[in-house]
Amino acid sequence: MGEVKSRKSTMSTKKTPTTTSTDAPPNFLEKPGGMGWVLTALLLAGELAGAGVISLPMAVRSLGFYFGLLLIILSACMCVYTSVILGRSWVILQKYWPKYRRHCRDPYAQIGYKAYGAWMKTTVALILNLGTYGSVIILVVICSKNMSDAIKQFWQYDFDYCFSVICIVGIITPFCLFKSPQDFWWIIVAGMLCTFVAVFLALGGIAHDIPYCKDTFSVPAMEYNRAFGHVGNLLLAFAGHFCYPTIQNDMRQPTKFGYSAALAYSMITMLYFPIALFGNIAYNDNVSVSVINNLQIVWIQQSANLLITFHCMIACILVMNPVNQTIEEYLNFPHNFGPHRICVRVGMMILTVCLAETFPEFGPLMGIAGGILVCTTSFLFPAMFYLKLNILEYRMSTVQTEESEDSTSTASDDVLKKITIAETLKETKWYHTGPILLIFVIGCFVMVTATIFASKDLATVSFKMPCYLRWIKDWEKPKNITPITCCGKYSNITLDGRCIKSNLFDH
Repeated sequence: MGEVKSRKSTMSTKKTPTTTSTDAPPNFLEKPGGMGWVLTALLLAGELAGAGVISLPMAVRSLGFYFGLLLIILSACMCVYTSVILGRSWVILQKYWPKYRRHCRDPYAQIGYKAYGAWMKTTVALILNLGTYGSVIILVVICSKNMSDAIKQFWQYDFDYCFSVICIVGIITPFCLFKSPQDFWWIIVAGMLCTFVAVFLALGGIAHDIPYCKDTFSVPAMEYNRAFGHVGNLLLAFAGHFCYPTIQNDMRQPTKFGYSAALAYSMITMLYFPIALFGNIAYNDNVSVSVINNLQIVWIQQSANLLITFHCMIACILVMNPVNQTIEEYLNFPHNFGPHRICVRVGMMILTVCLAETFPEFGPLMGIAGGILVCTTSFLFPAMFYLKLNILEYRMSTVQTEESEDSTSTASDDVLKKITIAETLKETKWYHTGPILLIFVIGCFVMVTATIFASKDLATVSFKMPCYLRWIKDWEKPKNITPITCCGKYSNITLDGRCIKSNLFDH
């Protein structure tokens, strides 16, 4: 675990190892039948690699290109570190509170509970579940719109968004009945493969467009108003910590979660970096908010959109799982499959349909909640919790406990109550305190800026009429499905014969 400064302790220095409860395996931090660390890494990569990749070229360009590319690497390093300390925090709970060695439905909230008490558990649960459920709704909205566009593009049939929502949720719902991620890992891996294929298709389209568009690469000047907004977008593309403890809880060896995080973020960085680099080289000032819109070959553009849609559908299944488990825990429903699980999970998906039909433009609302969800769960909470639990780990090594589950838990609670914030900062080694404080400051900054920019977007948005009220005022039919953005030095080149100008950078 993390290092702490040596200190004189008034506690007993005689070490007696804490032992397991009778229902735990011989090595109490191992779960027979759980997932290996490589498979866990694939699940993490599958959860991370998604729609965020298509906005990276614009984010990198808005940050002055070179600084943007550097920030991709720094963001990955930050998220690896916070993933590792969050994983260590959960292992500490399993080590000193034996009840957590069994299946736990709300591991993230329990980490907050042990670190700071019941108020933190409630705070984590509210932010986690409301924000995560909001993410599910926006994913359903994106999938439904992309499904309608794909059907219109490939089969020339105008399939309405409102019906697409029902189809998307109908496809997802049966897979939401699985207990936990270890039961549907193959679905998440399939989602990751969809995103990888989409990125490779996009890179192929970009390789075709570089000589065709004949643009001259230039490094833009950084405009701070635009840059602040895109710092948040770039960091959010790497953040997905809200479901990490749930995934770690299903591992065969939870202590190896750090290996999984390092491998997952290495894979994601190798995916993100080329698309950000070559997207800027090909399209220069014409780069769009979604690089998919820049692709000049229509079938590549639509195929990439469709693959991203498949991934978003699969991400819904993973992201919804912690919410469902929390509700089942709150209602004290049994862990095994039965009518209780079916009622909760089908009911939640019916509610999702209602909200997606009510808010066809749910994105601006989610922008505010998303900034809070991602920044707290990916940066602030891991830093806060680990500072305190790390000191507990050190102090418990000097405490003599009886070899029973109750005595271990009681001793851990007693030690934890005596740890103050000042002591955590004083006793933690500087090479942990420095990164943790830096991450905390960056997390607060990104949360504030993301919320401000999302609020500005919300003020200018024109919301559509809910699906069930369209008889009062119907929606305006879009002229283009997925518009192609012009390329070239003068923004006048396209394969399709029609295109729109980006207008995001001055030419």
